[in-house]
Amino acid sequence: MRILIVGAGPAGLALAAALRAHGMTAVVVERAEQNRAAGYAIGVHVNGWNAAERLGLLDAFRARAVSLGTAEYRSPEGRRLFSYSYHALTRAVNGKMFSIMRDAVQDVLLEAVGDRTDLRYGTTVTALANREDGVDVVLSTGSTESFDIVVGADGWRSAIRQMCFGPHETFLRPLGFRAAAWRMPLATPLDSSFVGMMDVDHQGGLYEVGDGTAATLFCWRDSSTGRVAPEARQKTLMERFGQWSHPVSLALSTPVDWQRGFFDTIAQIEVPRWSSGRVVLLGDAAWCLTFLSGQGTSTALAGAWILASELAAKPHAQAFEAYESRLKPMVTRMQATSRRIGGHFVPESKLGLRIQSWTLPLLLSRPFAGFLARRMSAEELELDVP
Repeated sequence: MRILIVGAGPAGLALAAALRAHGMTAVVVERAEQNRAAGYAIGVHVNGWNAAERLGLLDAFRARAVSLGTAEYRSPEGRRLFSYSYHALTRAVNGKMFSIMRDAVQDVLLEAVGDRTDLRYGTTVTALANREDGVDVVLSTGSTESFDIVVGADGWRSAIRQMCFGPHETFLRPLGFRAAAWRMPLATPLDSSFVGMMDVDHQGGLYEVGDGTAATLFCWRDSSTGRVAPEARQKTLMERFGQWSHPVSLALSTPVDWQRGFFDTIAQIEVPRWSSGRVVLLGDAAWCLTFLSGQGTSTALAGAWILASELAAKPHAQAFEAYESRLKPMVTRMQATSRRIGGHFVPESKLGLRIQSWTLPLLLSRPFAGFLARRMSAEELELDVP
């Protein structure tokens, strides 16, 4: 079986690794000219943990994990609001959780598949014909190739989805936020593993990565969905956060390489069916849980394993149907959870900010952390073919 994966992010590379584990190989094309190292700190939870274990990569991921202890939140002026310990959440899920930078996930997956996979950077799909017995694909290099299956793992603005399923706007569900993230040098350690600052309609903060750098994450209410040009992004952030104190002021004073950073609308993708003929969607191209859920990378890893295991056991149409039926109910629930979380992550009022400052430390304390983790976490999936 000849399989084309479009997109060399975590979903696409995880699928390439999962296919290899099941005795199949794939061609992977990626529009970027080199490995994409952009992103922010992400949580790997039970389904990502289990998928990484099956891929034989769990130890490699955990070796690159970011050590997190206390998270402290402050007002824009630097007044302490509340704090909590990440260890309480880890205990609540029986230890099956760790934080890792997205570029570290990318590096581990690339090391696992890079020298054994036909990986073509600077290459896109410009046209495709979805036939009953295969897919003819025209590549930006000018060549035309035929594949048994094409997998669109090319992000929430997926070109493959637009070609085969319909206009981008048809499936877009904006949540009313924008976010930005990048890495920066850190000359002096932070006071806590994570220092966040919060105000009405805004949140910004820094994670200490442990290698002399910090990872930033900024989020604010904004209903627009168009792209912001790289040269305008620093100005946008200064307009929103420019009066905030240290460490946000430090982050905003550091030049940003937006080729390695993230700046985009926060939106979910809702596609009635994840497959069309011999084309199937994976990861953000199919669902996009957003970082608010904390489950995006874990679900991409789990989805990659499930799709590969189904393709190894069944004809493509049955495999696509089983993949979607096994994964979509959980995805739908987590999308709903993500929408609810947004209102807490970025408070809408001074009252909401005060209530959050009172309730979050309590909910994240030892007696209640298990309840909160169950409410926010995805259920454990059966990853192998029943």
